[in-house]
Amino acid sequence: MQSHTIVRVCALLSGALLFENAAHAQCVNIEDCQLVWSDEFDGDAVDTTKWEFQLGDGSQFGIPGWGNNEKQWYTSNNATVADGVLTITAREEQAGNKNYTSSRLRTLNRGDWTYGRFEMRAKLPEGQGLWPAFWMLSSYPQVYGIWAASGEIDIMESIGSDPDRIFGTIHYGGSFPDNVFSSRATRLEAGTFDEWHTYAVEWRAGDMRWYLDGELYGIQTSWFSTGGPYPAPFDINFHLLLNLAVGGNLPGDPDATTVFPQTLQVDYVRVYQAPPDGVPGLEVVFDDMEHGNPLGNNWFVFNNSPGGGIIAAETGDLPPVSGGGAALAANYSGNGATGFIGGFGRTAPQSLDGAVDFSFWINPDADQRYTLQINLQEDDNANGTIDQGDDEFQFNCIVSPEGPCATAGGGWQRVSIPFDSFFDDGSFLNGGNGILDADGEGELINVVIALDSADGGPITFRTDYWAFNGPSDADGDGVFDSLDNCQDVPNADQRDTNADGFGNACDADLTGDCFVNFGDLGALRLFFFSSRADADF
Repeated sequence: MQSHTIVRVCALLSGALLFENAAHAQCVNIEDCQLVWSDEFDGDAVDTTKWEFQLGDGSQFGIPGWGNNEKQWYTSNNATVADGVLTITAREEQAGNKNYTSSRLRTLNRGDWTYGRFEMRAKLPEGQGLWPAFWMLSSYPQVYGIWAASGEIDIMESIGSDPDRIFGTIHYGGSFPDNVFSSRATRLEAGTFDEWHTYAVEWRAGDMRWYLDGELYGIQTSWFSTGGPYPAPFDINFHLLLNLAVGGNLPGDPDATTVFPQTLQVDYVRVYQAPPDGVPGLEVVFDDMEHGNPLGNNWFVFNNSPGGGIIAAETGDLPPVSGGGAALAANYSGNGATGFIGGFGRTAPQSLDGAVDFSFWINPDADQRYTLQINLQEDDNANGTIDQGDDEFQFNCIVSPEGPCATAGGGWQRVSIPFDSFFDDGSFLNGGNGILDADGEGELINVVIALDSADGGPITFRTDYWAFNGPSDADGDGVFDSLDNCQDVPNADQRDTNADGFGNACDADLTGDCFVNFGDLGALRLFFFSSRADADF
């Protein structure tokens, strides 16, 4: 659910101009990878649309000491943003029942990905008992089971007593204590842990590769999960975590030599992925609701007694785009029931060949909290019906006043969900090949919405124009928007003379000095009357 963004960062430092070109990755093992998500920490506080604080000592998750006998109490006060840098500070002070404080951040439901390059530029702390980490956990631990059957990817870990030693690790196997791990290690140039270095993992199907400052130092291609077949558990969405732990099983506790405060400083976090496959501009409309009679057009409801729900046509409240004359209204009273309270869906067999995402419009009423469990049921065995030989793929769309999938009370919103954000859900259908491939291995048959209430309150919303889409190409130049350095003007050659991530056709600052002035007019004149290959006018 992430959109491709090109970011230009211009900052003054000692009279010199510095540039960060985040648009183009230095991926080694992922062809044509492009930026899909980043935090450059350019604001003055942690961006909570991208990161969630995890607070306390882990007891609320049933893992006091965060499962590692750690000695810190996590707060939101120990993470600050200034001068383009996130700083997580570990302090020796009492909070909760601990003698140390620090911060722990995660992107769960704000940034979740299957495969890609995950990179951080950071300076590390020093001292016995310090344990900085940049890592990933499964966004759907219910799929393969309790840690570590659900997997863990450690992109970078360091031990403060030996801060120049860097670890890259995966955890897998069975649920604790039947878990195992495989680890690779390398060393920084002696004494440079507190200088800027880049730490990355490139994760592909069946392949993990760790990099330090662009140099490969570890490869892992073998793992397993008791919860599913290989390449499980590393074949569904994971999310990022950043934290600075104090004490615990791995580093040991601080001692008299440990100096506080200590900091983990992060210049940026970036996520890159390969470009999407598919047919540009494809749109397969699953239902535009124009019939105005859902139950007479292959819609169905199920198990609605707990939530007291109905679906019906809606003609008065329509989305601003593709609204037509009718939408679908879902009205569930809730009846105080939490968890699953019923659902609805539609049967409409069709191929999804060339599609890369599922989209819909939704207008959720204010002050409600629930999850739309969106299920795509495909006829994997191609027998024309849904049975236990088939696949079901699920995405959990969380609706609340804060989102992140849709904002309750936020009016009409278009939600677009990439296919790779759906996970193989074996709770109802447990056959098939585990791959969302309704394009020849059997058609898509049903789209099903199960409603999961967080608070027992009502679930009421309008929805319209359900569709499956190919990659978008807004300017029609044959370059997918996720890759296009100028989405407003056709520029199939993608010329970018000053290599700032903005194609010449859209770049007012051709000299790259972060000012639009006579110098840029001179560059424009030069390129306009030039036969140079990188002229794009």
